[in-house]
Amino acid sequence: MKGNNNMNITDQITMYKDICPEKVAVQLGTRQLTYSALVDSMNQIANGLSNVEHSSKSNIAILMSNCVEFIQIFVGVVKAGLIPVPLDPKWSATEIRYVLTKCEPALLFIEGSLADKVEEEGIPTIIVEPDGTEDDFSNWLASNAVEEPITPLINEVLFLGFTSGTTGTPKGYIRTHLSWLESFYSTNKVFNLKFCDHILAPGPLVHSLSLFAAIQTLFIGATFHIIRKFTPADVLKVCQLVEETTIFLVPTMIQAIMDYAVRAPHPYYVPKAVISSGAKWSAASKEGAMEVFPNLDIYEFYGSSEASYISYLTPQNNSLKPDTVGKPFPQVKISIRDMDGKEVKTGEVGQLFVSSEMIFSGYYQQEDETNNVLKDNWLKLGDYARRDEEGYLYIEGRAKNMIVSGGLNIFPEEIERVLMQLPEIEAVMVTSLPDAYWGEKVIVLVQWTQGYTLNLQEVKSHCRKYLASYKTPQELIEVTAFPYTSSGKIARNLVKQQMIEVCR
Repeated sequence: MKGNNNMNITDQITMYKDICPEKVAVQLGTRQLTYSALVDSMNQIANGLSNVEHSSKSNIAILMSNCVEFIQIFVGVVKAGLIPVPLDPKWSATEIRYVLTKCEPALLFIEGSLADKVEEEGIPTIIVEPDGTEDDFSNWLASNAVEEPITPLINEVLFLGFTSGTTGTPKGYIRTHLSWLESFYSTNKVFNLKFCDHILAPGPLVHSLSLFAAIQTLFIGATFHIIRKFTPADVLKVCQLVEETTIFLVPTMIQAIMDYAVRAPHPYYVPKAVISSGAKWSAASKEGAMEVFPNLDIYEFYGSSEASYISYLTPQNNSLKPDTVGKPFPQVKISIRDMDGKEVKTGEVGQLFVSSEMIFSGYYQQEDETNNVLKDNWLKLGDYARRDEEGYLYIEGRAKNMIVSGGLNIFPEEIERVLMQLPEIEAVMVTSLPDAYWGEKVIVLVQWTQGYTLNLQEVKSHCRKYLASYKTPQELIEVTAFPYTSSGKIARNLVKQQMIEVCR
């Protein structure tokens, strides 16, 4: 089955009201929303939006944390043929103002506790109090008809997402219905997802990993579980109630769950599978997960908001090639090129390009930026990679993180992978500082595992076993904890900025 340009992804969700009306579509704690109730609310929102004075404006903003209403509103806006624009509650008021000014929404659905962030924006709003509390939203919803609206798809755009802003001003990326339909078809088989499954994505729904997991779950008629905010305890509460849960999450979350599970006071079902992305999951941590959760199926995939799914590791090849990001998804083409744009030889490192029906349409109102990364349906990822003889892909590092020391290219991620082999290290980040002789010198920031510590010489000695001498850190800085982005990654730019200020 393949998608087409005229399909609205909510058409598939609507079918389940007839096929399995009483099946739970979305669950948060004890609150359940059946497919019948979800489709009714989706229609009510779509009908209500038909009365909104949006004229030529088709963007509808959503500023909410994880809750049932987020999903209801997202699919309702899509059903109406309009374009949802999820905003990150963790953004500053300045970042929110920038995005609202940029996308000019006709309406804003906003969680009551966040209302003070948009007090002066002058955009029509509907206040939402999560978890079914009577509010503007529930009253507005009840006033709209439940009959399916006759609303043609206005355009091919499914939603407008924005980057987190951790690397500068938030950047909008455009996703189409077709690109996500192709993503659903590519991943359902690879990840062995089924109609009967229970799926949990404990990260923020505003981020593409969790949002995709939620909509994919509804697209196949399974049950999606929400937790308001990630904690290992809340993840295991879901596993306590539901046998064979599949969990989409990032490696930092997995490690936290493992650490908590070892001392968890109550029995729980072992998850059926974890699907990890966002950063490379270390081989040692994967081995630990198998010890804590026997018979766990471990899937990993490499992707991005712009590219969707690029490559994957199944439980079988995870044990064979744990340090790779796997082989390309079906229908994904890979090209690794040198600085002149020529294909490199197998085993050589170059810039990574991908082509598939899953890639995004471009950056919102940024034609130059789009043309810089997207040409002839090939997307430049900003990653350096190599491919082995069997076709497995290895990510060497991000172009924007690359260090040039003594004229040699160094990828911090390569050094970090080596350092994370040390049990004394809880978390690590490699970066650089200006150096009069080398141009840049390699600096390592380390958060030690509780009760452990190493000195710089011991760290260097470990690195030299696996790395060329010029890649070994020249300075070590201890940190008590790293700041993280809301998607679970170390906030590199913030850490480096703070480090530069301290070193001045």
